[in-house]
Amino acid sequence: MSATEHGMTGDIARSDTAPFPYAFHHQVPDEFVRLPEPTASDGWRQAMVQLMPESDEEQQDAASEGLRRQLPLLSARENVVLTAMCVGTEEVDGDERLSMGLLAVTVRPSEHTPSTRLFTAEGIYQATAQKLFSNVAEESLEKIGFPLGEGLQGPQDMVLAAKLPCGPAVMSTSLRTLRLPALEAELAMPPLPMAALQLVVPAPHNYCVYVTISTPSVFLLDSYSARLAHIGRTLKFDDPAAGQPQQP
Repeated sequence: MSATEHGMTGDIARSDTAPFPYAFHHQVPDEFVRLPEPTASDGWRQAMVQLMPESDEEQQDAASEGLRRQLPLLSARENVVLTAMCVGTEEVDGDERLSMGLLAVTVRPSEHTPSTRLFTAEGIYQATAQKLFSNVAEESLEKIGFPLGEGLQGPQDMVLAAKLPCGPAVMSTSLRTLRLPALEAELAMPPLPMAALQLVVPAPHNYCVYVTISTPSVFLLDSYSARLAHIGRTLKFDDPAAGQPQQP
């Protein structure tokens, strides 16, 4: 199914009032399927059919219920513009490997102006680097073992300054171990290696767009980085009030 068919290409995310005005276009790779809100009763069956076309209704219901429980733990809860997911396989060293990614697009208010976008991006860069790399004691580092994805959290992280067609941005990648609560009381959930790729783009003024892809397929970082870059390259801002494109 193409991105256009499930409404993922060229969408405009717009809000004039709640909690602050924003308006931007972005394109999402075709394989992502939009997810409903975890509390929503409609839309989950359709999403599961697209994500798991070979599964039966019982499997789709079980996957839907599990995802609805875990989604608030994996994605932001406030100012969410879009939550989407992709599930499939990709070739790695001649073998087919499971590929699974969760995409979240959120917005946050900011007090910057068009002339201070670069300064704002620099501040985000410094804050992200401080968060990822400061006070990382050797004894606190956790070894992450996963086929084709060995790593050590902290030193393996990355922060990059980026220049997109729409303006300055900051991209980061971090590798962590995530411990999810068990779906059943008697079932212990093993630690899950998780890579988080994030792109932060200051709008011309008043807000920033956060595009985050979380994936347990840590051996597919290049593939998911390309997906994140695609969204960033297609991001375009509009004037929330007038609906007119804004200059980078």
